[in-house]
Amino acid sequence: AMRKVYEEVQELEQAVRENGEIEEEFGDILFALVNISRFLKINPEFALTKATKKFINRFEYVENSALSEGKQLSTMTLEEMDLLWDQAKIALSKKL
Repeated sequence: AMRKVYEEVQELEQAVRENGEIEEEFGDILFALVNISRFLKINPEFALTKATKKFINRFEYVENSALSEGKQLSTMTLEEMDLLWDQAKIALSKKL
C-alpha cells in the first residue's frame, strides 16, 4: 500500500508537468492514503482532524509571536515565518 502512494505521487508529478488530470491524480493519492489507514487501523477523518488542529495551533502561535514582536505576517519574509513555525513545533510539543 505504501508503494502505491509513491506510485500515485509520481503520476501526479507527471500530470503537473504535462498539464494532465491533476485533480484525478490527487484524488488517487488520497484514495491510496485512505487504504493505508485501513491497514494501520486508524480513522483517516480523525487523523486529518487531528492534523488540522495541530496546524491551526501552530499557525496561531506564529501569528501571536509575530504580533508580540510588533510584526505583521503580511510583511514578514518566508524565512522569518519558518523560524516562528519551528519555534511553534517545539513549544507546542512540550505542552502535549
